[in-house]
Amino acid sequence: MEIGSLAEWATAVAETAAVLVALFLPYFERRNENRKSTRNLKIMLQGIVKRALAENDPKSLENFINISTFTDAGTRDKETLDIARQILDLFHAEGMSETRRNEEINALLKAIQP
Repeated sequence: MEIGSLAEWATAVAETAAVLVALFLPYFERRNENRKSTRNLKIMLQGIVKRALAENDPKSLENFINISTFTDAGTRDKETLDIARQILDLFHAEGMSETRRNEEINALLKAIQP
């Protein structure tokens, strides 16, 4: 039984590695792209919430949530969007002092650090 030359073995190992890279590279690229998208969504959400707090107007936050719900972020980043909805609910909460509302919103913002 002949096992072949070293060159044939090296070629076989290289071909196997190439096939494995070709199969798994799209998975890793998609995973990294999803991580970047999630990070960018969180950064954008933090900026919008800070602006809403400064202006005391949650309209831009409402628009952000509505638009994000209809994109792939609506399924991929469900937890982040749930926190955004909780923040929006705090803006509309009646009988809560502005100081208390801002404290709770800032606590929720810490939960979505990128």
